[in-house]
Amino acid sequence: MIKAVIFDLDGTLLDTIEDIANTCNIVLEKRGYKTLSLKDYRYYVGKGVENLIKKIMEAAQVEKYLFDEMMADYYQVYKTESTKKTKIYPGIEDLLIKLNKMNVSINVLSNKPHHQVLDLMPSYFNSSLFEIIYGKHQGLPAKPDPTLIRKMIKKLQIKPTEILYIGDTKTDMETALNAGVPSVGVLWGFRDETELVQAKASYIVSKPEEIAKIIEDKNQIS
Repeated sequence: MIKAVIFDLDGTLLDTIEDIANTCNIVLEKRGYKTLSLKDYRYYVGKGVENLIKKIMEAAQVEKYLFDEMMADYYQVYKTESTKKTKIYPGIEDLLIKLNKMNVSINVLSNKPHHQVLDLMPSYFNSSLFEIIYGKHQGLPAKPDPTLIRKMIKKLQIKPTEILYIGDTKTDMETALNAGVPSVGVLWGFRDETELVQAKASYIVSKPEEIAKIIEDKNQIS
């Protein structure tokens, strides 16, 4: 029986790629470096801000000693850019309402820094729908390390097999595998079906309503 879902944020609940790309390109332009394409950013995101900055610095051939400055600039610029183009994916709001009516606990685990997740969520969602919202915690490893998802499972007081972890990247599927949690790969996010299949997603869906159907079917069998 599925008692809870844990959603990734970027590429799963929210389409944030344009605001992330614009933020990074502003940071690059500030120092006279070439900007990168939206397609590039789809493959740079997913493993946290530190990894993102390392990727763009490598791609734009930025000197490594500028890393700390680039990180600081990213955090500063994203504060003003984070809600300019970001939007909820179609069907997500209806899915959240349906899951709530099904008495399924709704949670979020993102590799976006915790403070950014807490700042961003209220701009798009009714906070009362969510039980636990976690971003990347300072001093703790990012996904696909299972530390934070295990912390969430313990707090929810349910078994790993009673959860669906839902995301759009290989990182998300590996997070679920590492925690012993069934996974759902979504096709509306930043990556393609091949990546999700190779990452051993338990289920792959193309529309949010399919997630509710998976839970209904599993809970009916249970």
